Amino acid sequence: MKLEILGNVQDGGVPHLGCNCSVCDAAREDRDKIKYGHSVLLKENDNDDSIQYLIGASADIRFQTTGKIFDGIFLVDNHFTHLVGLLYLGEFSLEAENIPVYSPEFMENYLDNNDPYRYLKDRGNIQVQNMEDGETEDLQDGVEVTPFQTVKRTEHTGTLSYLIEGENKTIYYAPIIYQEWTDRELERIRDADVAIIEGCFYHSDEVGRYADNPPHPLMPDTMDELEDSDTEVIFTHLNHTNPALRENSEERAELEERGFKVAEKGMEIEL
Repeated sequence: MKLEILGNVQDGGVPHLGCNCSVCDAAREDRDKIKYGHSVLLKENDNDDSIQYLIGASADIRFQTTGKIFDGIFLVDNHFTHLVGLLYLGEFSLEAENIPVYSPEFMENYLDNNDPYRYLKDRGNIQVQNMEDGETEDLQDGVEVTPFQTVKRTEHTGTLSYLIEGENKTIYYAPIIYQEWTDRELERIRDADVAIIEGCFYHSDEVGRYADNPPHPLMPDTMDELEDSDTEVIFTHLNHTNPALRENSEERAELEERGFKVAEKGMEIEL
């Protein structure tokens, strides 16, 4: 199997509503420069009948994949914008039948207590498969997926990362990290062959309301932590304000010189 990157930006996408920066304006003028919300796909091959597991249900789900119905969806967060893609499985869109949605108990409780997600369960559009922290799910061709709760934002919410283990390669997928990396998360990155990780902001002042307290670790700080790691590190979940999105920026040149990469739509990694 292989992993395909379907999107690499923060929830609002590119172009971002209400923004006229050069990145967003370029995407409005040239649809090839549109960037989708972060998510990845595990698939057997590129054929229409391939097994497909989605990790992350972004608002761009309609554009990110083929017409094939997923064999399962793994959730990354119960923040609204990380679940909204599930709505396209419902009555007024796909009207899916019992698509497995892999979720820990705290996320299932959120789905049960919030319309319209509860409606998806009641109609049988989705079938929630309970999956607890550190519990491995066997997929196909020897591929295993293990979730880890990275942060408990409140009593009823949290964020998941995933260890994806194939016959030839191990990938650690941690697209959303709040405030700072823990030692355990950094250890998982260093133990993996490839890590696709949080890279929302490069500078603390990119968004005025977060200038004094950025909600995610800054990319330079993450690079400092992982400078000596042998892991191939790929940043995802970039905000539209992040200058590293621009291929000709000083920030992109700096991170590439330091041996890091930015995720791009269509990038594939063999497992």
